[in-house]
Amino acid sequence: MWVKELIIHNIRSFERQEFSFTHEDKPYRWVTLLGENGGGKSTVLQALGLLMAGPEGAQTLIPRPVGWLRDESKQGLLHVRFHQGKKDPGKAKKPSKLFHHDLMVTGRKPLSLRGRVYTEPTIVGFPSPHLSWLREHAFSSRGQGWFAAGYGAFRRLTRSQQVIVPALEPQARYTNFLTQFNEDEPLATFERWMVYLDYVSAKRRQSSRQAERQRDLGINAINSMLPRGTRFDSVTEQGRILFDVGGRKVPTIAMSDGYRSVLALAGDLVWRLIQAFPKSANPLHEEGVVLIDELDIHLHPRWQRYIAGWLREQFPKLQFFVATHSPFVAAGAGEDALTLRLTLDQGVTRVEQVETLAALSVDGILQSEAFGQLSPYSPPTQAAIDRYDALARKKRRSQAEQKEFARLRAFMQQARPLGGPPEPGSLDAKLDAYIDKALQGKGRG
Repeated sequence: MWVKELIIHNIRSFERQEFSFTHEDKPYRWVTLLGENGGGKSTVLQALGLLMAGPEGAQTLIPRPVGWLRDESKQGLLHVRFHQGKKDPGKAKKPSKLFHHDLMVTGRKPLSLRGRVYTEPTIVGFPSPHLSWLREHAFSSRGQGWFAAGYGAFRRLTRSQQVIVPALEPQARYTNFLTQFNEDEPLATFERWMVYLDYVSAKRRQSSRQAERQRDLGINAINSMLPRGTRFDSVTEQGRILFDVGGRKVPTIAMSDGYRSVLALAGDLVWRLIQAFPKSANPLHEEGVVLIDELDIHLHPRWQRYIAGWLREQFPKLQFFVATHSPFVAAGAGEDALTLRLTLDQGVTRVEQVETLAALSVDGILQSEAFGQLSPYSPPTQAAIDRYDALARKKRRSQAEQKEFARLRAFMQQARPLGGPPEPGSLDAKLDAYIDKALQGKGRG
């Protein structure tokens, strides 16, 4: 499954916005959402999560959607159109593999929808030709395939030690999106899963071979996403999961938030893919949709550079929707990613597509339209640079200005070797100006 289009109408900061996630009738496998806080990135991800969970799942995730409507006198609309994957079960009556359904959102003011009056905030599945079929095949708790999962910004492992569980049965579909709507929900699946598989393998049951295969899939995926020198080690007799961190064995509960964030995401995702595709030779290479809010949170810039590439390499057929504030993540998604910038303009979210950022440096990305032409320097340093530039261009300077100019000149000479801007009028400054002019001309063409 992959998402073809999304429509958000009268929801939070969106009046009406249509999104297309295809190019030449093929899906973008990576969609990056950029923008300042409050611009609507999380709303887009949550809208997709509710739609992917189905009407009943959406009502469980948000029993009372208070504050979701932009205009309380009208209903809100969430609409999705998605494409059936090769291994998604169910044969529709018509040959098309495109399906759609809508969710209607009501508020505190009474609203009449199809003969029924709603007086409280709620989410309603709007009848469509596909809804009954989707309930049976795509939204079923016991259904296979039709994979989708969402992760909020506060994803983390539990701090408590996990115990062995009898089995890890498939859960209701809406549980794939719990952390998007509940910040206090820990991702304990990884720890429970690894301890259980280790237990089954040790007992040498008939299912031990399958357990070992699942464990190896998870370990390999997780190891590939951890920094060099950090690897899964073992499960102790007490049920503690140990990692080898630079030759030192460390339990998950003692690891940093950055490590735990990656482990929680990768471990949970691998387990859910295995549950969705139990007969697959490699569940990590199956199709589906994954939503991740603030992928860069808790991650060192070095990890931020590589995290998108790691995810795309380990899960090559998943369609990722990622919100981030990091230029490293935005660039690391690759040349074939779709990058959208969400801007709040007089209380309304505007969306524009940004040209690929893969070839730009971090400074270049920050100074591009993608990040609102943000200066890579701190505000005091940028103010000093601007003042120095203004004084350098003056034909006559007062005695006080000359003294200030000398002080700023010394600062500029100190900053230049560390990456500061070139001195106005210097060869470096002329080269930078020439390159900027050439790139701007290319962009206009």
